[in-house]
Amino acid sequence: MVDYSFDFLFIGGGILGSACSMALAKGLEERGMSANIAVIDLDLEGEHSSTLKNAGGVRATWRNRANIELCNFSIDFYESIRDEIQFRELGYYWMHGDESWDEINKNYALYEEYGLPVELHSTGKISEFLPFVDNVGGVAGLSISRKAGLLDHYSLREYYRREARVRGVGFFDRIFVNEILLKDKKVDEVRAYDLKKLLDESVEPSELIRHCLVKGVTDTNQETITFKCGVLINTAGAWAPVISNLYNFDDEQIKPRRRQMVLMSCPEVDLSNYGMIIDTSNIYFHKEGKNILAGYSNMDEPYGFNFDFSFHGMDEESMFVKYIWQPLWRRSSKLEKVKLLRGWAGVYAETRDRSGHIGKVNGLRNVYECVAHTGRGLMISYGAAMALSDLILDSKIREELRHAKDMARERPSGALFEELHL
Repeated sequence: MVDYSFDFLFIGGGILGSACSMALAKGLEERGMSANIAVIDLDLEGEHSSTLKNAGGVRATWRNRANIELCNFSIDFYESIRDEIQFRELGYYWMHGDESWDEINKNYALYEEYGLPVELHSTGKISEFLPFVDNVGGVAGLSISRKAGLLDHYSLREYYRREARVRGVGFFDRIFVNEILLKDKKVDEVRAYDLKKLLDESVEPSELIRHCLVKGVTDTNQETITFKCGVLINTAGAWAPVISNLYNFDDEQIKPRRRQMVLMSCPEVDLSNYGMIIDTSNIYFHKEGKNILAGYSNMDEPYGFNFDFSFHGMDEESMFVKYIWQPLWRRSSKLEKVKLLRGWAGVYAETRDRSGHIGKVNGLRNVYECVAHTGRGLMISYGAAMALSDLILDSKIREELRHAKDMARERPSGALFEELHL
């Protein structure tokens, strides 16, 4: 058995684990303090994580102040490193049905209060802004969020990791946490399997990692690693409840759900001047290289760890045809001739009110979490990391992010339900 000891231990090295470890290391540095920090993950490269399977969109137009502040603060930071992360502030173009049009109009005064440049346009103006759209049936109006756009998720994650490593943060890969020991309402020790040797000697590594993520480790005759820690931070994404159950926190609020995306070609439509475009059908799409990336959030999708991509083919029964191509073709005749190139499925963590959790875990003295931001982990990552670092180091959050306290498990301001959650 190999033993390690850290002052701060993060379980989960996706976009949030990487961002939070960087923010904590920088926070300590700024205060003239030092500590041993580590991040452990089963799939550090992120082949099966949500980080590299999202659409890369960022916006600050939400219903609740906590989400607005966290995203707005993050976007300000992304602007400062735009070249490193390929941030393109090309806006969000949202064609609303009646219900979401009412919602965005209700929220408009809040956007003005935060200085967010949001435009609301009538249906008749859509052709002026989206000339490829030639059918506005079912569209109640168009909103354009200017402080929004697209960035490269891989580059942002690697930026966080590089800045963390420079400050001494260690990253451990192929680590499967199987036991967490408590003492006096504190996490004392994390025990995990080191799967590196098994991966070296076994079948295709990707399939084994996927098996472990879905079903756990079935071969328990593996080398065990012990991590002593002063503070434990759960940043395990969709697997956060699996980790919290190990420290006896029965988490019924977070559920994993599959989301699917496709890459398709359509030479007749040029989306170079646009960021994210969202249809009334809840399909979101944008330019990706020479092609178009499109995604659909099926809220009827059953909960569970499902990585299977099911939007195959172009026949009439194809889910790609039903959920993506047909709605887009009805919206724009120029999208008639598309070619499905490839696609993928990712697992996201959702909560009942579609907002995440930031703060200390109830009933435990040294456990924090930053999890379940319902698909907006990328856009919220920098603000969420700074808020969590503030809480850990100062027991309070900076003024610019003051409403992030609402992200606590016991919502001090009530539910943070997000209607426009895509």
